[in-house]
Amino acid sequence: MVSGQYSDTIVGAFAEKVYDEEIGFHLSGDARDVEIGLIANWVEGHFGELNNLIFTSLSGYSPVEFNLEEQSIMRELYLSEYNRKAERQVLRGIDGSNGQNEFQVIREGDSMIQKSNKNITAKNYHAAYRASQERVKELVHSYNLYGAIPNQVAGKDAPISGSNGEIGGYYS
Repeated sequence: MVSGQYSDTIVGAFAEKVYDEEIGFHLSGDARDVEIGLIANWVEGHFGELNNLIFTSLSGYSPVEFNLEEQSIMRELYLSEYNRKAERQVLRGIDGSNGQNEFQVIREGDSMIQKSNKNITAKNYHAAYRASQERVKELVHSYNLYGAIPNQVAGKDAPISGSNGEIGGYYS
């Protein structure tokens, strides 16, 4: 496990898993620890967004109900944001706002060096972002449709009078 305020927490373990399975540029060392720390802090800071989408109240570095379903939605939210930022970074390179002089092709004699086309790279990041956003919508829809416990039960679905009146008792 990595060091920091998030070590030995649910969010820290989740961030480590996301980094290792989805990004994983560095296999070990300080660079990996820094990236995992950034992911853990991003996740902790975006629980409000997740809570708004799935009607929960997760918070902190060790939320109680941060189960696999919630983690899959948070993973897609993170990947969506990751792709959106990567797309913006590529677009900054295209328009020259990053301050670097860029070349497409350099030729000398029989030799040629060609850089990747940033327009295509930006389009690929945008497509990945859109696919990730669509996946978030699907996950949230499924979670809210199948995984969420209703706040109110009335009619024939209501618990029998005299039994445990709490909704949690209804599902026990």
